[in-house]
Amino acid sequence: MEQIELTAQPRTGLGKEIAKKLRKDGLIPCVLYGPASKEAIPLAVKALELNKALTTGARGNVLVNLEIEGDKKKARTVMFRDIQRDPLQRSIIHVDLYELLMDHKVMIDVPIHLTGKSQGVEMGGILQHEARTLKIECLPNQIPDKIDVDVTNLAIGHSIHVKDIPLPHGLRVVGDPNITIALITAPTAEAEVKTAEEAKAEIAKSFEIKEEEGKKAETKEAAGKEEKKK
Repeated sequence: MEQIELTAQPRTGLGKEIAKKLRKDGLIPCVLYGPASKEAIPLAVKALELNKALTTGARGNVLVNLEIEGDKKKARTVMFRDIQRDPLQRSIIHVDLYELLMDHKVMIDVPIHLTGKSQGVEMGGILQHEARTLKIECLPNQIPDKIDVDVTNLAIGHSIHVKDIPLPHGLRVVGDPNITIALITAPTAEAEVKTAEEAKAEIAKSFEIKEEEGKKAETKEAAGKEEKKK
């Protein structure tokens, strides 16, 4: 798993106004907690460094070597646990950092990446990617950036489930093993034919209506002529 360096500084003040001032100064308020910490530690990190860390290939799923200014303790290994964003601007406003113990397993959602071009797609089928992440349990140094799932041999009408995915040693799936990851549905030619037939029917019906209206107009005109003769 990718590892990055991040430096944080302690913050003593709490509250919305102080957090607002930090963000104005280019800092993002955050809090550090975990099994190795007796209590939560309020910190602040530079917004530019934080954004850089979150734009890696693994995004939030990275191990962070966190250095705290003025802290005599060696760098802590942490992960991003919760990232809060402004609902309108989508900018980061607060981050939770979870300190890891390297000999303790963690549960984490890992992105699923489909690889290969399936037989079913080549025959005109449609690939549907159902589950986008896989919850796994493993040691921190075993966390993968992503889980690759090969769909090359997937035919029309077939599917791949969680239980079908081979995982590296040390990784364990958490949750329902029967959840569908990907499947190939049949092509929509039948639906297109049906739509074409419906269109033809509508056109025919339109002509029938016009023909009927024409007959009514002729009948009305003939009746008017007869009335004049009388």
